[in-house]
Amino acid sequence: MIKSGTKEKAYKKNFITNVIFKVKFPKILNLSEQKPPTKLQKIINEKFPGLEVKRIPQINTRIMKDSTLDINGTTKILWIFSNREKTKNVEIEQESLAIEYFKYKNFTEFFQTIEFIFKKYIDLYNIKIINGLGLRYINQIKLETGNPLDWNNLIDQSLFFISKKFVKANYRGNISRSMHLLEINEEEYKLRFQFGMHNSEYPSPITRKEFVLDYDCMSKEEMEISEVPNKVKMFNTIIYEWFELSIMNDLREEMGVIKHEK
Repeated sequence: MIKSGTKEKAYKKNFITNVIFKVKFPKILNLSEQKPPTKLQKIINEKFPGLEVKRIPQINTRIMKDSTLDINGTTKILWIFSNREKTKNVEIEQESLAIEYFKYKNFTEFFQTIEFIFKKYIDLYNIKIINGLGLRYINQIKLETGNPLDWNNLIDQSLFFISKKFVKANYRGNISRSMHLLEINEEEYKLRFQFGMHNSEYPSPITRKEFVLDYDCMSKEEMEISEVPNKVKMFNTIIYEWFELSIMNDLREEMGVIKHEK
């Protein structure tokens, strides 16, 4: 992750498995099963030629005035465009646009994709206001050697305090997961931080050295389209800072600091 506009560490490799940009807005009536995003498809086809259409059942419930429960079933249509390598997705439905990378290089490249897709999208559907914005980085740190419970000098000890103090003392080889959640509510954003030993072999006992750092920065406030680029950069900066607070020098050496980027 690169902090835009300032000199920050760049690494030879990272453990990022998913980076997701998502924006929400009022329902677009020009999008439906009968009205697919064909115009957008033509514009992005060179970079995202793959297309998958998913029909996702939705159950809506509400309590009526007579206290009875009204249940309605609907179907959400999701259009998923992908690049040839299947490492990038653009997901579209009537109330949201999402861009997801499964192979992440740096924020500059990711942000260029956001700008390109987002601008084409809002121009096509004449969107002026959005209802929500989010940026999420999922780091799945996997190391080949070492005690699976020992993250000293790799992860800040405050993030594995419970595992270190309470679990390790009673370890009998049957711990299957140790995950934790921290939520921060600031005036301009909300941060949802999930971390811990997720265990890819769950519910089997932990035998592999794996640690998840999952940062989801979001805003559910209405904002104008012009505000989106700076908000995305701000969210990236926040996540970058949290990531650097979460790791220790041995992990930085494992990733390999190569230079300071602007």
